[in-house]
Amino acid sequence: MSETFQSALSLRELRTLADGLDHPEGITVDGEGKLWAGGEAGQIYRIDPDTAGCEQVASTGGFVLGLCLDGAGRIYACDMGRLAVLRILPDTGEVDVYCEQAGGKPLRSPNWLVFEEDGTLWFSDSGTDDPAAADGTLVRVPSGGGDGEVVETPPLKFPNGMALAPDGSLFVIETHRPCVSVLTNGALRTYAELPRTVPDGLALDADGGLLVSCYQPNRILRIPPGGGDPELVLDDWTGTILPTPTNVAFFGKDLSRLAIASLGGWAVKAVETPWRGQPLHYPAVG
Repeated sequence: MSETFQSALSLRELRTLADGLDHPEGITVDGEGKLWAGGEAGQIYRIDPDTAGCEQVASTGGFVLGLCLDGAGRIYACDMGRLAVLRILPDTGEVDVYCEQAGGKPLRSPNWLVFEEDGTLWFSDSGTDDPAAADGTLVRVPSGGGDGEVVETPPLKFPNGMALAPDGSLFVIETHRPCVSVLTNGALRTYAELPRTVPDGLALDADGGLLVSCYQPNRILRIPPGGGDPELVLDDWTGTILPTPTNVAFFGKDLSRLAIASLGGWAVKAVETPWRGQPLHYPAVG
């Protein structure tokens, strides 16, 4: 059966937003509609989706994974090389440490992060990259940064991408389980099983669906509102058009376009979708 019949969207609909990037892993959108991506040598890239212009505005000297922004336009990045959450001023390129420990202990593998409306920052500390290990944690940092709080949960198997729902529920990928879990009112439960995948990133749409980027196989899935079996959105069985998609972000005037970062490639690509993204928070940070 052809790819057109198997998936909701066609690979032929993909468009390249930016090329020549150094294996971008994370992707996010700011309050003005610009996209931001990181590189494996610590690059921070700003992408203008209207012009396809791309520029490097800073470097952390590490390996940038997850990204988000506050209301002042400052960038917060999980840096796997420096084992810290960093804050970057895009106008000057200045980089400082926002959080480098949780519960008084050094971070082990900060991976993805998301802001609450009040400026509280959540991030996943993935722990050991071993499918048999279950030592990952979720960390909460008060507005202004500093020592993070390790949130009490059952053992997590490589927590990765996250998305925050309007009701405060926090969705998190467990890459090595593999599944999406949800933390609601302090209780963690499995939300959707994702067998035979290596899920990585999440984006929440306005209907309550979850777009999941899979490092392997090279696919984008959508979990319907309320959970259930995922729908196949994009499928690159060749691994040549969308190799190892790691993170996704809704952008555009009505948040209906999906940007896709691809760690195995050099580009950020995008596709028009039938869904609208859930807006992110850009808080005032103390």
